[in-house]
This record gives sequence, C-alpha cells and structure tokens, in this order.
Amino acid sequence: MKIVAFCFVVGSFIACTKGLKCMTCYTTGSFEDCDVNGKLKQCMPNQDSCETVVRRSGSHMTVMKGCKNSRACENNQMQNRKYSGRSTQCNADQINSVCTCCCNDDLCNGGAPTCVEHYKPTQPLLDCPQVRENFPHGKIECYNENKAGALCEYQCTAKDYAVWPPKRTTNVCLANGTWAHEEPCCARPCPPYYLFDNILMFHFGGEDGTQQLENTLNMFSSSPIAEDALKEAALYFSGEPIESSVVKFNEYGADLTRMVQLIKERIKAVNEGGPDVGAAIQYAMDNLFIPEAGARDDRVPKSITILTNRNPDDDATEVAEEARRRGILIYFLGTEVDNYKFDREKILDITGEKEHIYIFGQSFNTLTADLLTDMTNHFCQNPCDHVLHDHN
Repeated sequence: MKIVAFCFVVGSFIACTKGLKCMTCYTTGSFEDCDVNGKLKQCMPNQDSCETVVRRSGSHMTVMKGCKNSRACENNQMQNRKYSGRSTQCNADQINSVCTCCCNDDLCNGGAPTCVEHYKPTQPLLDCPQVRENFPHGKIECYNENKAGALCEYQCTAKDYAVWPPKRTTNVCLANGTWAHEEPCCARPCPPYYLFDNILMFHFGGEDGTQQLENTLNMFSSSPIAEDALKEAALYFSGEPIESSVVKFNEYGADLTRMVQLIKERIKAVNEGGPDVGAAIQYAMDNLFIPEAGARDDRVPKSITILTNRNPDDDATEVAEEARRRGILIYFLGTEVDNYKFDREKILDITGEKEHIYIFGQSFNTLTADLLTDMTNHFCQNPCDHVLHDHN
C-alpha cells in the first residue's frame, strides 16, 4: 500500500504523494496485448489498488486494467464467487464470464491476473535480458526488474532530445523472456537536426545581385547546427573561388550565431568573371571536405549547395560527376528575375537529379517543402542508429 502524506501550503492541505502506478489499458486481445499497448498510469490519491477485469464471451475476451479505489476493487473481486448459472460469475466452464483481480503494488496488474486459477500461466515465466544501466541523454526506471510482466519507462532529460520512436516510452517483458519492443533511444528530431556536412557556394551577378545575395544569406540564420548534426562551410565563387570568402567547418564550433556572422562578413558579391561552378566544386573537394577544415569522416553524408542567379559559365559536368561518385550530393538553388532563364539541362548535368534543382522568383528566404522533404529522405534515418550520437 502507498502512504499518502500531506503538506501545509498557503493555508491549504495538498496531497504530496507519488501515488500508486498501475498498468492501464483496454483491449480485445490478450493480457500481453493489453500490457504492450497500454500505459503505466499515476493513480489518483484515492485510487490505492490496481485492477484487472476480464470479460469473456465464448472465445472473445476483453481485458481492462487500471487504477481503482481498493474498497471498490475488492467488492468487484468478491463478485467472482457470486453464483451465476451452473457455477460462478468468474468461471472457465460457461460461455460468459467476468473476473476481477486486485493488487496494491506498482505495476502489480501486469501480465495475467493471479487471483484466478484458470488465467494463471501454464508455462514457466522467463526473465528478459537485463536492461542497461546507462541510457544516454536520459534515464530508465524499471518496475519488477526484468521479470515477466516487468515494465521499463524511458525518459529523455537532455535539452532538445525526445524518445524515439515517438510515444514509445515504455517496454514490457513478455512471458517468453523477450522484451516487447527494441529498446528506444533519446534523439533529437530530424528534421530539423539533419546530419550532414554542407558547403554553401554563392554567386550573384547583375544589378540586383548584391540585394539578392543579402536576401539569401538571411535564410541560414535558423538552421540548427551541432557537432553531431548539420555543419556548414561557405565560399563565394566568380571566375575562381574567392579565398577571402571561405568559412571552414571548424571556425565556429557549434555556435550558429558565430557561423552566420562569419558568412555575412565574408560572403560579398564580387564579380571578377562568370560563375565557374566546376572550379568551385573542385575547390570544395580539395580544400573543405578534408579533416583540416573540420569536415567529419565518411560516416557523415556530404553535400554542396549552389546558390546563384546566373547560369554556369563553364562545363562543370566532369568535376560534378566526380563529386557525385564520391557520394557528394549537389543541390542547385537559383533565382530568375527580369526574364532571365536558367539552362535546366546544363544544371541537371551538375546535380544529376531533377529533384535537386530548385528555381525561385525574385529571391528566397526559406527552404521549400519539397526541398525539406528531399533532405529528410537523404539525411534523416533511424536516429537510434545515428553514427555520432552515443546510444550504446
């Protein structure tokens, strides 16, 4: 039984108890189905029993578990012996049966009810593998250890982390000695926490080039970055990449504000020739996708994003193909103004995929739904298998 304490707060008595915790569920399946799909519920102060009610009509069985006032639960359990037909209300020899069992400890109503002989397991109950003590970015609380019917609750305590898969915050030890689900993990949601190294390559020409560049730079002020999530480098290219514009992956730690500051300070509209995309891609592979510039190892996907309002001046097909052979995804984000048109076929030779080409109007200051979906498909896998998160 749980002991209820009371506190005196601002002239009032308020219950200060953690209270009983019971499995709560309703199913037309089995006892295990009820546990696997149910919830561990914090009972109200006046609910000091856990109740299991089994209703059977022929082969159809309904199981209900939850919190109950102990006196009410005991009254219901007494009805098990009430005469009904040729036997009792709770029976195994009639078409209809209603059985109730009560108990008074945390999660004591997990598994089959023990107060009814014909519902007791006929096979020995097996223990499940021990649950690990360390749960990165969170904590685990288990009831009944790793015995059959045991339940473990998973909670994430680190900022921006949540249990994955979503809503899978509990796990139940089944009678056959296996846990009902694979163990969850604490992970940050993807999106917005994508995992990849991305190089932003800018070129904006023409009378409105400077203003379009400024509008574009504002788009990158809210993308979450982290050592185990998205990291970005940047450069401005014209006839050749502008060395003074380069921002490396390792220049700002995981400080988004600092990254945006560096990009806005260094990326300027400098047009000393037409946009040489091939030279910019080659520069990125040789000088930025390397450990010395802060690029991470091969476990982390790589991409290049070209942001421009002009067609490439060069034939970048060969170097772009080499980048793609290395597993680097190439995206093209362009703006068309004053009847200016992009050469779609030439751009496709660079990206290799139509889905990686995004053409906007006057300017853009946000990512489109299609682009976000594509990024999610490429960079959001099972977060419990995240190559840089400690989930072991």
